Amino acid sequence: MTIPKYDTIVIGGGVSGLACALLRAHKGERVAVIERSARLSPTLEGFVRRGTYMDSGFHYAGSIGHDGLLRHLLHKLGLSGLLNGAAHSLDTVDRVRFLRPAFDFSFPQGWETLEQRLCQVFPADGQGVKSFLTEVRGLWEQGRTAFVQDCGRSLGMLFTSSGGSLQEALDRCTGNPVLQGLLSSHAVLYGTLAKETSLLFHSQVAGSYYESAGLIEGGGRAWVEAFQEALSDAGVELMCARKVSRIHLDDQRGFAAVELETGERLSAGRCISTAHPKLTLEMVPPNAFTPAYRRRVRELEETPSAVVLYGRCPSATFSGNLILADEPHTIADWMRLPVEARPLFVSSPVGTATCGVSVICPATLADVPGSGDCGDGERPEGYRAWKMELGDRLVRRLAGYAHDLVGGFELLDVATPLTFRDRLSSPKGGLYGVKHRLVDMPLLPRTSVKGLYLSGQAVVAPGVLGALCASFLTESCIV
Repeated sequence: MTIPKYDTIVIGGGVSGLACALLRAHKGERVAVIERSARLSPTLEGFVRRGTYMDSGFHYAGSIGHDGLLRHLLHKLGLSGLLNGAAHSLDTVDRVRFLRPAFDFSFPQGWETLEQRLCQVFPADGQGVKSFLTEVRGLWEQGRTAFVQDCGRSLGMLFTSSGGSLQEALDRCTGNPVLQGLLSSHAVLYGTLAKETSLLFHSQVAGSYYESAGLIEGGGRAWVEAFQEALSDAGVELMCARKVSRIHLDDQRGFAAVELETGERLSAGRCISTAHPKLTLEMVPPNAFTPAYRRRVRELEETPSAVVLYGRCPSATFSGNLILADEPHTIADWMRLPVEARPLFVSSPVGTATCGVSVICPATLADVPGSGDCGDGERPEGYRAWKMELGDRLVRRLAGYAHDLVGGFELLDVATPLTFRDRLSSPKGGLYGVKHRLVDMPLLPRTSVKGLYLSGQAVVAPGVLGALCASFLTESCIV
């Protein structure tokens, strides 16, 4: 009998994969992380353009306060020091601006303060505001408690009763389109429309920001450096620029080994895949899962991709995030609009003199002319001219929207859905993996293949906090 070289192999070097590896290493296991890119978490780490650091994958974090869930999880990982540079002093991190009607709102920190501010701005809807925030807070705190008390083991029961859609909750709260647009604005952070997503899922994302939100000095680069140091100390083997092509099973149809594109096989006692669920499906033998499970995974809908402007703005007058839309309803109905008319999410980090400003505009592969004929790494004819022309139009729109906050924006680079398809190993370039729709059954970490587990954004929620929660939920299933 061959003794496996590793106890656990983790496919994917993003936040969830690195956290899974660290949790297993803390149990004394021999762990390897296999990442297809040349560096760990390249999107989270960011990049430099013309001397300006672009924080391409981390904009801010929720539940970052003294008793926040993020702090709790990082403490368990031994990464508490990562938050030493968190900018707690900001009174507000998220700001929303509509053009028609003219409306500007800054989300304050804390549930009580948020309720007071909303009731002041929308006095006729005060009761609806209180009711909505009570529902969201209750659902958020149930999820938070599940992770604090038992690493998410009881979360499955919570997700079996979603409480209806976000849109239904908004309709119960108010008929005011401005208030509805404002309360659904955080949906831009996970890429699902209000009518598609459950109030429960929205609460797990927006609730963390309502509780406490903050920026972190050093951004995504600080996260990657902290993980690399901790993984090195724990003896985790990091294998970058290596792509897993197949997952092999043993005679009992349990996990046996992974095969790399080079043909090399690495055996282990178990495997945690943080890859896109559809890519994981392609790695395993056709008979590994039931036809119903394979169909369920194939039918998962992708979150939108984006056109992202990377630039610098020496005259920026704020640190935080800005959500800009022509009209409130366009936040929930952007797909019918041309790209240059869609809502924008602007992230201006701490220290904008040396850090870049990102402008994210939702988009799909269908918005890129000729993209249907392009394989991985390929670009259609006229692609560069198209993306730079679109970038210029979006810059002009940004100047008309928010010249008082991000005046003098200098465009340095543009990314498109094709960029994210290739960089994120996502079939359609989705920024947040698969959609967490009301009609979908949640993907659970434990699969029917013994020793094969799932983790990542598809399991709990997108973003750094969602990815960390997924890793702890996966760990609880292994334990």
